[in-house]
Amino acid sequence: MRKIVLLLLVVSAFVTSCNSDSDDKGGISSTIVIDGVSFKPTKAVYFYQAASFDSQKKVRFVISDEKNSENFYVDISFPSSQKDLNGIYDFGPGTADELLVSCELVTSKTRYAILGYTLKVTDFGDSKFSFEFTNPVKAFDIVKNKEVGFKGGFNGEFEFTEVKE
Repeated sequence: MRKIVLLLLVVSAFVTSCNSDSDDKGGISSTIVIDGVSFKPTKAVYFYQAASFDSQKKVRFVISDEKNSENFYVDISFPSSQKDLNGIYDFGPGTADELLVSCELVTSKTRYAILGYTLKVTDFGDSKFSFEFTNPVKAFDIVKNKEVGFKGGFNGEFEFTEVKE
């Protein structure tokens, strides 16, 4: 009887550990759809960049679909007094004390400029972020010179990378 109970405990522990591994995908998830095509990233990194002003910080997020050689870039700038990346960032020109963003998707066939009003960034800590494109947002296919459909966002864990300049 003890052997059966012991065997059942071992099997249930194995099944439970396998289930939790497959449920915790980690990495990045995407609901981005541009011009009717879903963007499915396999890697997400971020790093700080040199800012234009001492009173400003800049961070670049690179979300990649390595299989299809596609990179989605999110560049944000914010006041250096800000402690985390939380905020609603505006597209377009601004000053060093504003929350600003620019985005683009580069594929092997084209380049999409992401245009709009705001991007909500939630910084959960431990390199976990959420990007929610808010208000009207559009994509512009630079090669075809036309506006295309755009919707979605990103959520997940990013790898911090130190870039040497």
